[in-house]
Amino acid sequence: MKSPRHIYLAVLVLAAALFSSCSGNKVDPEFVATSDFSLKVKDDMIFKYDPLTCQVAFNRERGEFRVHTDNMSDYYCLTLKFVPTGEGQKVKGDITWTNRSDVVTKSDLAFVVKKVDRNGKMWLWCRKERIGAVIQVLD
Repeated sequence: MKSPRHIYLAVLVLAAALFSSCSGNKVDPEFVATSDFSLKVKDDMIFKYDPLTCQVAFNRERGEFRVHTDNMSDYYCLTLKFVPTGEGQKVKGDITWTNRSDVVTKSDLAFVVKKVDRNGKMWLWCRKERIGAVIQVLD
């Protein structure tokens, strides 16, 4: 018969395995609650739009969404295989952003449209990399 300590350790290991396998499965609630264009990677808000110092650009032909500071020192650029239109859609894409010292690029990511507001702003979430980007189709 196993001791209570062995059972406790087994339960603890099982709980840790279950928790780690679910990590990132859900969209970050803080990200979905944002109202501005923004980029969140894991637990870090990488970019947050400021209407006084930032611009937004969209190219339908390339499926490209860009949000950047006026001098382009900070930005994120999301290029999607197609332009999504509604909540729940899945779309592959590449994303590039600046951080304090470098430019980071992630390719062939699977995004899901988690939220769409009445103005067409969309919250896209990549579960695997825990990346959230807010974009908007502009005409």
